[in-house]
This record gives sequence, C-alpha cells and structure tokens, in this order.
Amino acid sequence: MNHFLKAGAFLIALIPLLYFPDKGWAEPIPVFVSIVPQKYFVERIGGQQVKVEVMVKSGESPATFNPNPKKMSRLSQAKIYFSIGVPFETIWIDRIKSIHKALQFVPLHDKVHAPHVHDSHHSHSAEDPHIWTSPEKVKIMAQKIKIALTQIRPEKESFFQANLQSFIDDLNILDKDIRAILAKNNNRRFMVFHPAWSHFAEDYSLEQISIEQDGKEPGARSLQKTIEQGKRLGIKVIFVQKQFSLSIAENIAKMIDATVHEIDPLAEDYLENMRRTATAISGALQ
Repeated sequence: MNHFLKAGAFLIALIPLLYFPDKGWAEPIPVFVSIVPQKYFVERIGGQQVKVEVMVKSGESPATFNPNPKKMSRLSQAKIYFSIGVPFETIWIDRIKSIHKALQFVPLHDKVHAPHVHDSHHSHSAEDPHIWTSPEKVKIMAQKIKIALTQIRPEKESFFQANLQSFIDDLNILDKDIRAILAKNNNRRFMVFHPAWSHFAEDYSLEQISIEQDGKEPGARSLQKTIEQGKRLGIKVIFVQKQFSLSIAENIAKMIDATVHEIDPLAEDYLENMRRTATAISGALQ
C-alpha cells in the first residue's frame, strides 16, 4: 500500500511538468482597461502574457457607464488598470482606487495633447477624450503600455519590445493608408452627431462639424443653424455612433438631403476600423 501511495504522489508531482515544461511559464498578467480599443492595444504589446478585461463593453457608452458589482469585484484580481480619460473615469477611478488599493493605475492619456472640439458654429468647447482616434497618439500609449508591463514582468522586456515595434510598424502603415484615402478629395469638412473624431481631424487636417454641443443635444435655434450650415456646405453624410440616439441626426439629414452613416470609435478591430472610417469620411467629402 505504501508503495502505491508513493507512486501516486510522484505522478501528481509530475503533472505540472508534463503540462508546463517551460520553467519560465507564468500566469498571464490580469489587466483591466476602460474601453474596447485599449484591449487591442494591450494585447498587441502583451500577447499571451496578458489577460485583458474591459469595463465598457461594445455598445455601451463611456459617458453614461456605471460598473456593476460583479465587475467591481473582478477588479480585485487585476494587477494593473490602464485608464484613458473617458467620462466615466472622472467618478469611478477614485472609487476603484479607494476599494482596490493594491491595483496599479497607468493613465494612458497623461501628457497626450487633447484638441478642442469644434461645435456646429466652429467655437471652442470641451476637450475631446477620444485620443485613440489618432494613430500618432496610439504610438505614445503603446510605449506606456510596454513600460508598465515590463515593470511587472521585466524578464519579458525583449518580448514586449518586439511586439511594440511590430505594432508601431502597423500604425505607420495605417497612417500612410489613411492619408492616401483622404488625399482623393479637396473638401476637408465632415459632420458628426457626437464629436468623437477631433483627434483624427487634427492629424489629417480635417474639420469636424458637431451637431451635439458640450455633450448636449441642440436646442431649436442651434438645430436651425446646423440645418442652414449643412445646406450651405453641401453636407451629404452625417456620421453617428451606435451608443447615441439616431433620431436628431436622421431629422437633420432629411432637412439637408443627406444620409446617416454609422462609424464607431469604440470598435475593437482598430486598424481596419480606422481604414473604414477614413474611407467613409473620404466618400462624404466628395
């Protein structure tokens, strides 16, 4: 009987070696991010070394999001949280910090320039938090992600660096593709309901005209000015995103003989989504 017990103990001890023969194997770093595009960024740098969870799922709005208790509880298992400056963080990041004191926070939006939004009358309003719509700013964020992951797992620095360089190479190609797509037209203005594309517009010398003003739907007077402006500028497409109501954009579109087209700054397939957006805007500029 003792012989069999010893043999059984030996086999149990052998199981980890059979399944995980690499002595360098380690559990993926549990990471939380605020929005879906960040998941893609972190996974490009971290690869199999990270397991990423997203606070604001696809279809939800970062402006109105409130995390449920289950999600707040799961934060206790995370090592690092990459914030990015979206509205819900204003309230919730401090609350999360007070509950999960061991959780490391890395703000990807720190020291990343945020241009002012142009409303439908071209005056300055609130700063646009959608910094990830700029491929150049994503490069800065990717560097921060690499540094943060290396601090947690320094033995994987060369792995993270190689992934960073590969991602930057793809972002450089993306930038060239977008410029080539937009170069087909001389008109530089496009109209949106929610001003989510200020950083994109800044990168590519475009002018974003927003129906929404300071996060609010337009009143009757502003609505009339937007309609007059749309007619004067010959706007043929109004861009909307699925997190917001379409009714106002559809009503304006009818008044100016335009169509409504969905573009989503929160899509996960970042590179292809940015190309689709550039193509859509280029078509609207004709």
